[in-house]
Amino acid sequence: MNSQSLDLTHKVLTGIDEAYWQWDLVNDNIFYSAQLMKLLGYANEQKTGSSSIWEEHLDSHNLEVVNQQIKQHLKGDIERIDVTIPIINNQGHELWLHAVGKVVERIDDRASLMFGTVKDVTDTKNMIVKLKKQNDWLMLAERISNSGHWRFDIESAALDWSPEIFRIHGLTNKSIIPDFEQAVDAMREIDRAKFRTCFHNAIHQQQPFHLKTVLIQPAGHKVKVEIIAEVERDTNGKALAVFGVYKDITRNEDLFEKLKLLAMVNFTIKVPIFFIDDNDNVVYQDISPHYDGASAVLFNYINFSITEYMEYKKQAKKQGQIKENNVSFDKYTSVFDLSVTYESDEGIYIWIVENVTDKFRTEQQQVISNRLALLGNTFGNVSHDINNVLGVALGAIEMLEIKFSRGEKDISSYIDRVKNAIDKGKDVTERLLAFTRKPTIKVVSFDPIQDIYENQYLFKQLLLSTINVTFKFEPMHCLINFPQGEFINILLNLVLNAQDAIQEKGLSGQIEISANLLDNNRLEIHVKDSGVGIEKENITKIFDPFYSSKSVNKGNGIGLANVYSTMYKHNGLIQVEGSSDIGGAHFTLVFKCKVLKEKYLPKEAISSSLSYQNTNILVLDDEISIAEFVALFLDSKGANVVVANNKEQLIEKINGDIVFDIFITDMILPDLSGKEAVNMVLEKFPDINIFSISGYIAIEDRSWDYPVLRKPFNSKELAEFLAI
Repeated sequence: MNSQSLDLTHKVLTGIDEAYWQWDLVNDNIFYSAQLMKLLGYANEQKTGSSSIWEEHLDSHNLEVVNQQIKQHLKGDIERIDVTIPIINNQGHELWLHAVGKVVERIDDRASLMFGTVKDVTDTKNMIVKLKKQNDWLMLAERISNSGHWRFDIESAALDWSPEIFRIHGLTNKSIIPDFEQAVDAMREIDRAKFRTCFHNAIHQQQPFHLKTVLIQPAGHKVKVEIIAEVERDTNGKALAVFGVYKDITRNEDLFEKLKLLAMVNFTIKVPIFFIDDNDNVVYQDISPHYDGASAVLFNYINFSITEYMEYKKQAKKQGQIKENNVSFDKYTSVFDLSVTYESDEGIYIWIVENVTDKFRTEQQQVISNRLALLGNTFGNVSHDINNVLGVALGAIEMLEIKFSRGEKDISSYIDRVKNAIDKGKDVTERLLAFTRKPTIKVVSFDPIQDIYENQYLFKQLLLSTINVTFKFEPMHCLINFPQGEFINILLNLVLNAQDAIQEKGLSGQIEISANLLDNNRLEIHVKDSGVGIEKENITKIFDPFYSSKSVNKGNGIGLANVYSTMYKHNGLIQVEGSSDIGGAHFTLVFKCKVLKEKYLPKEAISSSLSYQNTNILVLDDEISIAEFVALFLDSKGANVVVANNKEQLIEKINGDIVFDIFITDMILPDLSGKEAVNMVLEKFPDINIFSISGYIAIEDRSWDYPVLRKPFNSKELAEFLAI
């Protein structure tokens, strides 16, 4: 065994709190681990010294037994040193230690290095001593699960078995009279010589022993057993009998094999595994893989707290298994994928832990890169959409000017177009929320066919004059639950993509939008075009982010990815065919719907019944036109409205003679914040009702306790907001 292997062994044994020693036979000095020094009653520190350190803790008889085994092992007579002896440690306490040692290195065929481990078996010894004093061997079988006791009288060579021993051998206590040779013959052949040697040493050297073997029952069944034996002495120290315990460990050993197999698989994928029992003791640690000298102790491998460890145990015990990916306990200095499985039959927790820090950082960098690309593309799309909105609004306003100059009074449709364009602009700005926080999307019930009819002009106004868009709908009325603003945006996205596909083929073309109801309360909306269509091999790719078959500067596929995502999130479907009856692609949107017998009429706007008669309202906004609009609307509802546009005016108004009932404030002003303004007003009017308005779409403050209305807004939205 080379020095590197020994160093690794030292680390493993130290990690699992194992006492060990290393004897340099050439220089005659012994290395004692910190755990061994602690067992001997010294400070918990490793030490190098002579054999006198341990010799002084043994009586002469046991010292002779140990030295005899050392000589036999060095001569090659026995495979290893294996003794269980009592000691008196440095603090005066009596302990029973089980020591195992073996030569691990030879120079010129001479032993040069010996290595061994030591275990404290005092509890086991004390249990046997206690049971021996009670002289009640049946108690042993009752106290130890699947165990039985036996006693061999040295003088008469008589062997006594408890009923449990007969059961373990597959016999009845009336079938045979047990003797030593029958006991040996029941063992598998490879263990018989070892058992005979241990038994001989127990009788002649009064040396207890411990070993594992397999019993072959008469029916051929194999039972794995653990044997613990002790020597009974008279008052003069003469050996009278050998007594001990057989424990059926078949189930435990089978579990060990199962875990060993799991660990072997785990070795191949280089992922550490830990087996921990209900009492937080490490079990089967010797098969837990560890790499690059890393400690195999769970708490050294994962930097988590006792509280976190106990919570994982609690959840695993409750659920059977828990899995978490990309979890960190040190502010993402290190990141892990972990699984905790609770084997209830065995009372064992199996921890499988993989350090994925490098993988996590690589993925995060990729996410950031993708998000920046997505952000750049979205700002480009937003700029395009805002220009379209402004184009609609500007065109409608110019038509109003022409109508007004001619003295025509039928201008309501153009006013509605301006309002609709502004609403579309508001939807566009709110899309940016997706890049700063999770957006709040309002799902409403509406008639999609009616919504398309009301926005026909928008489709026609955004398309080239050489492209003809037609609407073909069956007579129908239905309701869908969907974000209404996103519905038109999805159709606009498909229509603009259709226009791009047509331009790949030529300047002119046709887009057809149609709808039909299915028998299972499903609504289908179809968008077809006469463009180039979609190749079969690209059909499965078109909804992938950043995939695009368009020419340079024509986009990168984000639009269709967002369409797919929105439909999926709101229980809709989107289907695509590469060709249609008019030549190009055919997209189908599928929604769950409620079929109506007559046209859907929205509830009457709340603004018509809103009244603030003789209510004193204070409005604060640095945008004079917005403040005047709010004041004019509320004044029309009977309110007494006072307007302030800055901090100085606010102080002047609240110190006046009017007692205000309602305060409406912008959240961000040049010379003070909404919070500061509210605190000033509450100090003067503690019972006042407070509402806020804001044009900053990313505002989201959990400490803000008042309702917020987003700008821009119309009179209907203002009325609904104030009616909260």
